[in-house]
Amino acid sequence: MASEKLFKGGVEIQNGAFILRVTKDRLQAVVTPKDARAGVPLDNDLLQKELAENGIVGGVLSTPEPAGGGAVVVAKGTPPVPGENARVKMHVKPVIPGPQRTDPDKDQVDYRELGSIVNVAKDRLLLEKIAPNLGKAGQDVFGVGIPAKPGKDSKLKYGKGVTLSPDEMKIFAALDGKFVMSEGKPSVFGEHSITGDVDMKEGNIVFGGAKLVISGEVLPGFSVKCRGDIWIGQGVNNSAVMAGGALTVIGGVVGEEAKLRAKGDITVDFVENGPKLETAGYLRVNDVLLQAHASVGKDVVATQGNGTIIGGRIVAAGSVHVKELGCEAEVVTEVCVGLVPSLQMKKQKIDEDLVLWSDRLNEVIKNISALEKIKKELAGKFPEDKSILLGKCKGFMPKAMDKVNLLTEENQALELELEQMVDEQVYVYGRLFPGVVVKIGSLARTITLEEEQSVVYFDKVSHQILVRKMNRNERDAMPV
Repeated sequence: MASEKLFKGGVEIQNGAFILRVTKDRLQAVVTPKDARAGVPLDNDLLQKELAENGIVGGVLSTPEPAGGGAVVVAKGTPPVPGENARVKMHVKPVIPGPQRTDPDKDQVDYRELGSIVNVAKDRLLLEKIAPNLGKAGQDVFGVGIPAKPGKDSKLKYGKGVTLSPDEMKIFAALDGKFVMSEGKPSVFGEHSITGDVDMKEGNIVFGGAKLVISGEVLPGFSVKCRGDIWIGQGVNNSAVMAGGALTVIGGVVGEEAKLRAKGDITVDFVENGPKLETAGYLRVNDVLLQAHASVGKDVVATQGNGTIIGGRIVAAGSVHVKELGCEAEVVTEVCVGLVPSLQMKKQKIDEDLVLWSDRLNEVIKNISALEKIKKELAGKFPEDKSILLGKCKGFMPKAMDKVNLLTEENQALELELEQMVDEQVYVYGRLFPGVVVKIGSLARTITLEEEQSVVYFDKVSHQILVRKMNRNERDAMPV
């Protein structure tokens, strides 16, 4: 056991010329001259022996290090390295919510997201805990080990929309949405709300969750995209909005640069001045469509409010239900029903390809005929280059014939499919005005007389588009 004197007054060495002391933490041994007698050197060989006699065997220095005031350090222990505490490793950089005053005249704070939305997909690894370690033990100058203080463990905290792994070491997104860290807790939200307009302050919005709510207006030049549904409270002005689900716009959709696109239904109050609307579902109009260009995968329903469609072009795979179609000024209003835009594009592409391959086939047949004639005339003197060309033409002809036959079959099948869609109709529950052009299938009819409570339909017997009076059952079945 080490002498207590080593830690207090010290121990005399080398015939009392020096004092050997050990620091309280037992990590340093220091030799100090006893008095001011100069010229008494420290005998290193003797020092090593005296250190051993006093039990100092750890970290002995081969060459003492100056410590100031004539003292030297003759042995150094190794301090323990404490263990690292458990920590969190982020795999996705989250949004950190911060306070922002909504009304400077009131002492109220609304916690809302500052900065861009951080979108994550379901099952995305968000963060993980790195376990604490034990640290590294040290050793004092007496060769005795000094245990390290182990790092502290901690549990992962988490909020809504996330899942904890069975070993409680990782956190994953439980749904598609925005990743937020609030009060040290990770959360994923499937809904995102914007109070106010989409403007320079908000920037373009891209949200991967189930629902996006915008209380204000989407201003010109900005874009809004959401994987799920979108609800807009005060209209869309010359901006682009795309929804993977349903899209609802309260207020107006205005301007030629305005574009709405949705995989689900689109519901709007009024549309004017040339916007483009595209939906795979229903288009529901609560008031007026004025000079709109719409491509609709199902029915168009404009039976609320004024329920009016004036100008523009409406293409619907289903039927159109409207209170008033056109206007007294006889503005040209084009309505096409029973037309699936994707099928129309496919038909156009097949028609173009059929013309192209038919021309190629005709050309290669002409070339074969001409080369065979030359070969017959020249007998055994047919040039090698023309012989190679003839071989290529004969090899290409079957491929061209197969392609033409395949395209012809596809075209016939598509025409049959399009012909079966002529059952869709235009139902006008109020007035139908002159200037309206109705297209059903490949036929078109321009309305020349004002009609009331009428149905525009394709008559399979006469193969014409006709107008008839709406019956009572049809009036009673008006969709809303």
